[in-house]
Amino acid sequence: MMQVRHIALGIALAGPASALTPLPPPCAYGEDQVDGRQITYTTREANQFVTYEAYTKRQQVLLYLEHCPSGKILRSKSAPDSVQPDSPRSPSSVLDTVEAVLTSDQPYTMGDIQRVLKEQGVATRRFTSKAESCACQHYFPDARGSKAPYEMGQ
Repeated sequence: MMQVRHIALGIALAGPASALTPLPPPCAYGEDQVDGRQITYTTREANQFVTYEAYTKRQQVLLYLEHCPSGKILRSKSAPDSVQPDSPRSPSSVLDTVEAVLTSDQPYTMGDIQRVLKEQGVATRRFTSKAESCACQHYFPDARGSKAPYEMGQ
């Protein structure tokens, strides 16, 4: 009788614990790609902006900041994971810089953000997407504008 109770209690405890496992962010670790690389993380930001990340083979973070209505994108490319964590080009420093700018009380344009990153020695590129991204479709479905609708795996 005692053994049955312990087994039942173990099963009862395992059920709720597994329910607490967070789901991966939308668009991440699926078929969705950006620049031919798998998206690993997405975040909803204020003012209809989203961020999403991908990694290069050298473990550099490619961080994309996209304004959903316009499709304007700023891509930044960190140094590889192997650089010192306190380097301004390290993946964590690049992510921290973008987050600090996005949560600042001072308004920033994409050009301002690009300038801040370039001052840190971070490679950046700005371009405009003609198609809705997975992150924009998920977080801001009414902000597609004139871009082509989102398609899985684009």
